[in-house]
Amino acid sequence: MRADERVLAALGGPVSAETLRLLWTASLGDDTLALELVRGGLEYGALERQNQTWRWGGRPGAAARRLAELIESRAAVLTGAQLTALETLITPLAEPLAAINRVRLARAAGVRLTPRERDVLSLLSAGLSATAIARRLRLSPRTVTKHQERLYRKLGVCDRVNAVLLAQRLGLVSAPS
Repeated sequence: MRADERVLAALGGPVSAETLRLLWTASLGDDTLALELVRGGLEYGALERQNQTWRWGGRPGAAARRLAELIESRAAVLTGAQLTALETLITPLAEPLAAINRVRLARAAGVRLTPRERDVLSLLSAGLSATAIARRLRLSPRTVTKHQERLYRKLGVCDRVNAVLLAQRLGLVSAPS
């Protein structure tokens, strides 16, 4: 049985498409993680039934230490997309969110950026567009886009804002004064 089928069976009713997509992306087929997310969501009030359909996004509850430990125990195998989906799912839960941040920081701490990637990151943090960065560094916009993609992958993030915020936390770029 697939993880999404297990989620449906565990809840015993229809699940919103967005909630099912987030749960599947976060678990990436890992039945144990998918069922723990469902249990944790039910236990802490983040998974609620609205109009006969289960939806994620209920009220914040108590700390979900067990879920945080599960996330950290899988730190080595979680992808950037999984971390982002998990973050969306557990935003109301303080402990798992902190675990995701610890996983991201630990992963990013070992990041080895090339000098050119550091240049691009610095200019991204200054708010320049890919075209402006390309002009400044005398590169094609496509080359800058490729550097951005590599940066995001190395940092385990999916967009410019998260890349810059993480780089600031790691001291790779200076925070605005």
